[in-house]
Amino acid sequence: MIAAMIMGAAFAAVVYNLKQCHPTRNEPVIDYDIALLFQPMLLLGISIGVTFNIMFADWMVTLLLILLFTSTHTKTLIEFLLCR
Repeated sequence: MIAAMIMGAAFAAVVYNLKQCHPTRNEPVIDYDIALLFQPMLLLGISIGVTFNIMFADWMVTLLLILLFTSTHTKTLIEFLLCR
């Protein structure tokens, strides 16, 4: 039931944004070239994530996610501090 609700919300968001125009340029809000560029990597990431979730124990998945989020948080914080 939750998956159907998420799918419905995503579909509604896409349909809504199809009609929207960019606020400053005469272009649609959705950049279809970027969407087509990201799609293969998104599918690859999902496939790798599902495989790792099956291969590793729950504690290992949790540890890997904590390491990933810590490293991305640190990198983002450093970039933020350098921009100030």
